Amino acid sequence: MAHNNKQVLEYWDKDSVESMYDKFLLNAEIDLIKKFISPNTKLLDAGCGEGEATLVYSDLPGVMIHAVDFSETRLKKALERLKSCGNVMLKKVDFLDHYVLDNDYDVIVSQRFLINLREWDTQKKVILDLMAMLKPGGRFLMLEGSKQGTASLNEFRVAWGLEPIPVKWHNLFFDDEVLLNFMQKEGYCLIEQIGLGTYFLLTRGIRPVLDRDLNWNCEFNRLAAMNKMENLLGLGTKFSRLKLWVFQK
Repeated sequence: MAHNNKQVLEYWDKDSVESMYDKFLLNAEIDLIKKFISPNTKLLDAGCGEGEATLVYSDLPGVMIHAVDFSETRLKKALERLKSCGNVMLKKVDFLDHYVLDNDYDVIVSQRFLINLREWDTQKKVILDLMAMLKPGGRFLMLEGSKQGTASLNEFRVAWGLEPIPVKWHNLFFDDEVLLNFMQKEGYCLIEQIGLGTYFLLTRGIRPVLDRDLNWNCEFNRLAAMNKMENLLGLGTKFSRLKLWVFQK
């Protein structure tokens, strides 16, 4: 990424930047992904960031993790967090440059990593490279931004007099239909498609109508993140800016 995505690297190399400020959302993402990681799994965490999710995955029984990122700053933060984890190997990897990784992973996780590749052709190339590193039958857990989820949430916001939430300058969200058609054409099977629509609607759609003084770490968001809320409302992928796609090789 460094050679043609210099601005994105400069952004992630800033010490003050965090990968996800909404920790309730981050934990909800991790809970979704964890469901698809079996014991004794060899896992590649592609674009591991500060290692917050990596730390959780490392506690799963018998899991061995290769955690990689292209930012020195992210890796330093991850190292501090993961220094006591004997089953995690950290490595600097630029997926648009030369790198060496294994080709026998049971699971590969991409958690808001691919959206930082700002061209669809580049995203496609990296997806195929990642799929090639999976064992036959291995799974690609792709938790990334969705154009359709973003559009439906913004449509709700506008109806209530709120401004649309823009996609950040360094992100390119996925067109759900284009992604699924591409993966099907390449011979990969979609196992599951899951969203966090209930949390997004409550925290980005309803709460801003009730309270313009927003902060991430609040009781409303804590309650919105509870599994009970998803069970009650069951919005799934609707209104979900981020979605988890599970593909099998």
